[in-house]
Amino acid sequence: MANSRKPQHAEVNASVLQSLHRHVRAGSRVCVGLSGGLDSVVLLSSLHALRHQAGIRLSAVHVNHQLHPEALQWERFCQEYCDRLEVACVVERVSLRPGDGVEAAARAARYGVFARQAADVIALAHHQEDQAETVLIQLLRGAGVYGLSAMPEMRDSVLSGQDFRLWRPFLQLSRATLRDYAAVQGLSWVEDVSNGDTRYVRNFLRHEVAPLLAQRFPAWATTLGRSARHLGEAATLLDQLAEMDFPSCNASPGLRVQAVLGLGMPRAVNLLRWWLRSRQAPALSQKRMENWMRQAQAMPDRNPQLSWGGWTMTRFEGCWHVHPEVRADWQEQRFEAWPQGVVLAIPGAGQLCQQVTQGAGLSATLLEQGNVVLRRRCGGERLKPHEAGSTRSLRNLLQEARLPLWWREALPLVFCNDRLVCVPGVAVDVAAQAQPGQTGVALHWDPFASDGAHH
Repeated sequence: MANSRKPQHAEVNASVLQSLHRHVRAGSRVCVGLSGGLDSVVLLSSLHALRHQAGIRLSAVHVNHQLHPEALQWERFCQEYCDRLEVACVVERVSLRPGDGVEAAARAARYGVFARQAADVIALAHHQEDQAETVLIQLLRGAGVYGLSAMPEMRDSVLSGQDFRLWRPFLQLSRATLRDYAAVQGLSWVEDVSNGDTRYVRNFLRHEVAPLLAQRFPAWATTLGRSARHLGEAATLLDQLAEMDFPSCNASPGLRVQAVLGLGMPRAVNLLRWWLRSRQAPALSQKRMENWMRQAQAMPDRNPQLSWGGWTMTRFEGCWHVHPEVRADWQEQRFEAWPQGVVLAIPGAGQLCQQVTQGAGLSATLLEQGNVVLRRRCGGERLKPHEAGSTRSLRNLLQEARLPLWWREALPLVFCNDRLVCVPGVAVDVAAQAQPGQTGVALHWDPFASDGAHH
């Protein structure tokens, strides 16, 4: 009897083409994350064969983490492979931040490169066993529904303000199927010897645990992949529940604490986790979440704060607020002058910019002529915002403006010739206000803008 099974190359291409039709529009720019290993080489080969049929524009990106003695050889291999296929290839070398775990730091650096590519979709070659290993890792970490749903076939991601889409068309295919495809096509690839180092959790599961599971449960990877899809459906339902709960708790840009707590603890936690994801904040561990929910019971005049992963969550006037961490210890900044249109960067605390106003405002001439200093409040500052009014303490002005405590502590105050002339977004001293016929400016502080040299 003839073997009715599809040839391996046909099975791979058919699976990829089906995934393309589900997730990728014709005309899209698809960029393959090319490591040079078996899986990514097969992915680029398959997409290259399908590019005209699918109507996609194909490219590749190789990230050199500079961790392995053969990293330059891998880089050359990827470039030469792309040259043979006549596929444009971007190569980026990255340096990992000290102090991070190697795997986590490499992943963060790699995703940073992906986010910068001129592509509609980043295609990654994770396959069935990768998915099953991810489920096991998340299970051993005590992850919830979202973690156990592992890797979706398509995911929208945001990193450093850049939107990008991660597409994984191989999740239904086994490693053996990809290896057979490579043999039929006569493909070559590079081998990373560190993949055999069982000190890494994934390698331990792959080399020590998976063979045992396969002896007793031959279809274990397929089964765990199916469980991940079921959990992904459950996660979608939880998201839909959070979207239903959100309007009654929304106090843009925050959440009303008592309204959230009124949902009951499971739904409150679900809404908070969904809200954090919607703001692109990193997930909270179970321990941190439990501690934060306990602090939600604190007296109304208390303002608890939680910092994790470069983000901060605070409670202020009965609402939770979350934002990227802003340094409240930035150093004084001095400038000979501040010409109109120039943005001043504050290391660790965003940017301060000018906007021309039609009426009063801070005198642009004063900024252009005076010695400008940006500094944080240190206590005792005062200014007079109105000619007919009295001189006011900065403390009272900030309280009346109902600014969160973290904003008050990090807010840049503007001094000219050692005199406080402006509290951005709050008040301008009457002596520094633009006169009729003069150009006035309003100052706006963006604490989350990327800092850098003023320009």
